[in-house]
Amino acid sequence: MDINNPEFWQERYSTNNTPWDTRTTTPALINSVDHLKSKKIAILGCGYSKDSLFLANRGHKVYPIDFASKPIEYLNNLKKKEALDNLFPIKENIFSLSRQYFNFFDIVIEYTCFCAIDTEKRPQYAELISDILNQNGKFIALFFPTERMGEDIDKGPPFYVNLEKTLSMFENNFNFVKIDKNPDSIKPRKGFEALVIMHKKC
Repeated sequence: MDINNPEFWQERYSTNNTPWDTRTTTPALINSVDHLKSKKIAILGCGYSKDSLFLANRGHKVYPIDFASKPIEYLNNLKKKEALDNLFPIKENIFSLSRQYFNFFDIVIEYTCFCAIDTEKRPQYAELISDILNQNGKFIALFFPTERMGEDIDKGPPFYVNLEKTLSMFENNFNFVKIDKNPDSIKPRKGFEALVIMHKKC
């Protein structure tokens, strides 16, 4: 299993072996976004992200990012079908993003990306979020799974997310605005998620 290789994930999508795909929007995330003013929003490791479609339909400029081809093809097809000119799917490894996206986004959304990457890359992920957010940027993360779901959780993905250790990776570059250990989760994930909202330090 090479989770750092996009072909691993492409095979999962091609065989519909995608248990992380809730096939719906994520209330805890979309309700944490102010929809009164259009924002530039990145969704990392997006998959088939219904949230990206919802947010684009609400007028935001949405950049769903994934290094597997299939979800990006899916989102591009919907972009064309629904004439969503403010949806910008990007096929790229998040750790290789072009510098044009540094200090670019108003909001970065995290859901089931952090738990899917190599755990040794988590500090690099935290730095990436700081790099791509603009000066007033907000990080909205629904961390999962914050409780162990079985004996094989450390063999992942998904890899267990120790919330205390995770927050320590962000504390140098972010101010914590909200930490909700009982967010509005879908039924199968209730008790296994934590909503954290942070603002990038100036």
